[in-house]
Amino acid sequence: MRVLSAAATVGLAVLLAGCGNVNEPSSRTPPHAGGCRAEQQVPGMAWAGPGALTGVQFVSSQRGWVVGLSEILATSDGGRHWTIQLKGDLRLASVDFVDRSHGWAVGAQSLLVTTDGGSNWAALPEPCPAIRQVHFVSPEVGFAVAGGIGSFGAASPLAPLRRGVLLATGDGGRTWRRISAPADAQSVCFGTPRRGWLGAEGALFRTVDGGRSWQPTSARVRSRAPNYPALMTVQCAGADGAWALAIGPGAASSQEPHVGFHAGPRGTKAIFAEQYFQNPGSGPHAQSPGSYAGPFSAISPAVAAFIDWCAACGAGTAPWDLAVLRGTALRREGNVMGLNTATGASFVSQRQGWVTGEQIRSGPSGTARVTWRVVSTSDGGRTWHIVYTADR
Repeated sequence: MRVLSAAATVGLAVLLAGCGNVNEPSSRTPPHAGGCRAEQQVPGMAWAGPGALTGVQFVSSQRGWVVGLSEILATSDGGRHWTIQLKGDLRLASVDFVDRSHGWAVGAQSLLVTTDGGSNWAALPEPCPAIRQVHFVSPEVGFAVAGGIGSFGAASPLAPLRRGVLLATGDGGRTWRRISAPADAQSVCFGTPRRGWLGAEGALFRTVDGGRSWQPTSARVRSRAPNYPALMTVQCAGADGAWALAIGPGAASSQEPHVGFHAGPRGTKAIFAEQYFQNPGSGPHAQSPGSYAGPFSAISPAVAAFIDWCAACGAGTAPWDLAVLRGTALRREGNVMGLNTATGASFVSQRQGWVTGEQIRSGPSGTARVTWRVVSTSDGGRTWHIVYTADR
């Protein structure tokens, strides 16, 4: 497991030309959870480095949040202007809002909550083992994956490979209870309090009774490293639909095994796979957007955006596909311009979306300059605009 050590007051060098205005936060002291998380070595995001932007969510075409290792950002005008709501040694990996007021942010150090759109963030008390991913269906009802060992992937750095357990809350995360689930829970989402999806040990499961029972909807992704499972991550779409991505483990010839899925009441179907890891004769025969898995965004039960990256393809190469018609067709959309590696994605429609990630440029004497960005599109990816920039 990789543990991050970062300064508590990491500064942001904001490029104002074309990148939006930034308002400083009223407080630079972040809340922290104590006890359990401090005792456990919950993996951090050391691969990302200081200043990294790791997650993004928009609840409308105007209102959204970005989280990272050292800040929480918010916008109310689609990204033209940003407010730094919280700044410090946060180490956040993901953000989940159910409306414009109620949201949660999960990190290697804490689980944070807001009930006023982020004007104020507070640390929630946590169970042991510590929570690593949450998904809420209302301001009160939510589910979480906690504990576990192992992690990988830029788009899901805290998701456990093994020994994760499933939790539920009915009071906004102030208290949690463990609920039954298949072994090695990795990722969870619910479309309603009763209908949900679970990634566990490289397979996808469905419940229609609030998690009291689970039915497998996909076989486990075959691994080339039999001692390690694939990582199955899932996002809900509508009341009873989902999109999922199974990743790894391992890589060969600069290729990472990953398979994309569409899921619904009628079953789960693999819609693409990395070309060197296709199952001979059984499909899916569509190729993944790129050679390494990145983030994805469930837009609706019929449409999702999948963003990959390609280490061998050169700078500025983040290919992405739009899966349409419930995954029966893939549209090649080119590259998310301005990024080498994407870490988070949030699309509110086929035309409008935001992506977080990094751009790496060569400097003098072979040094590399890393710039973390939020980029957006309003025309389905034909053009991309840098709406926030931070250097490290």
